[in-house]
Amino acid sequence: MRKDQTEKTLTAGAASKLSKEVIRRYEDPEYKKAAEEYEKKHRRSSRRSERADDRPAERMTDDYEGESTYSRREAKKRRQQAKKESEKRRLQEMREKRSEEDALFREKDKEKDPNKRRKFRIIRNIIIIVAIIIALLIGYFMFLTSHLDRVDTSDADFAISPKAADTLSGYRNIAVLGVDARAGQGYDGSRTDAIIILSIKKSSGDIKMISVMRDSYLKIADADGNLMLDKVTHAHHYGGGVDTCAALNRSLDLNIDEFMVFNWKAVSDAVDALGGITVDVKKNEIRDLNHWGPETAENVGGKYTKITKTGKQKIDGVQATTYCRIRKTSGGDTGRARRYKKVMSAVMKEAMTSPVGLYKLGKDVLPEIRTNMSQMQLLTFALRAPGYDIKKNVSWPKDYYGGIIYNGLWNAVPRTLETNVQWLHRKAFQQRHYKPSKTCLDISQEIINTTGIY
Repeated sequence: MRKDQTEKTLTAGAASKLSKEVIRRYEDPEYKKAAEEYEKKHRRSSRRSERADDRPAERMTDDYEGESTYSRREAKKRRQQAKKESEKRRLQEMREKRSEEDALFREKDKEKDPNKRRKFRIIRNIIIIVAIIIALLIGYFMFLTSHLDRVDTSDADFAISPKAADTLSGYRNIAVLGVDARAGQGYDGSRTDAIIILSIKKSSGDIKMISVMRDSYLKIADADGNLMLDKVTHAHHYGGGVDTCAALNRSLDLNIDEFMVFNWKAVSDAVDALGGITVDVKKNEIRDLNHWGPETAENVGGKYTKITKTGKQKIDGVQATTYCRIRKTSGGDTGRARRYKKVMSAVMKEAMTSPVGLYKLGKDVLPEIRTNMSQMQLLTFALRAPGYDIKKNVSWPKDYYGGIIYNGLWNAVPRTLETNVQWLHRKAFQQRHYKPSKTCLDISQEIINTTGIY
């Protein structure tokens, strides 16, 4: 009895671990009940396996005969791997589809405009040709400017005050100096007959020509570098273009550090290279033109043709040079400065529109010009020249006393330097309520003390 009961207990405990096939061998109700529980558990496991359709093949481990279990950790790892591979396939399909669409688009584009590629080649070739021409022109310009009479200068030589450097940083001011050296004579020791400041507004390209009377009574340096009050025309005699710029900077609060110096022969050659210029000859100018014309022709090496009528007319190099020089009965220094600016404007406009004339200017005139400008500075000036717009000109000083003072020479004494400098900065540089530098104010007071003119 005990033996049968023990056997039955052991058999019932082991039944939960046996497979369905083994359980079915027994007819005992205990085993039948265990078999039914096993069947329910097995059906739930089967349904979970069917829902996980992306689950990789199950790994079975045999714990007992006929029985297997699912390794969840391994299955999860395989599911993740399968998901990555599925994503890769999806991305690859998208790329292939996009590539097919691009190919189809290109094909349609070719069908729409079969000459598109040919047009592109034509435009590309034109751009290349233009670039080559520009490079050749720049190279030729650099070759021509290598023949200039160039002098080396230092920034410290120009006496530019910190105030002027700051307030005029938006302007490029270049001194254009016409000297009285005759043909065949050097520039050293010559005086300036004409002083023009070419003031270029960097932001817009607007140009104002500021003429300064050659007899203006300002602070210049003598041959030994000592500062003194004298005509500004003498500054070039003592120290050339550098000292002329320094005198203008020191007295007028300017920032000039570039200059070009030429004689009357260069003016004549420039006008002839351009085939002449058009000016409006006034009635009071004809007498002086015909009186001084032959002397000008002798100085520059040419022939003077007499002018017989007034009004707008084309004049040649010798006539234009004479037109710049006259002053006796033609408005004095103010009239001369005004005519000089007209000739400069006409030369610049003709040069901008005449490639042949520009070539002749470079070949015949540039070697006659003395400057401290580098080839790169000259190139930037030439490249921007078509965009320059010459505005209303300015003559300085506005208010002055003209007469002989203590040195026995005729001078144009500004009344006063301080107020004339304020007017200049307002008129030329749009600086309202300008306050001159201490250096300018000291020079202004010295002029008053020396001449008694205010």
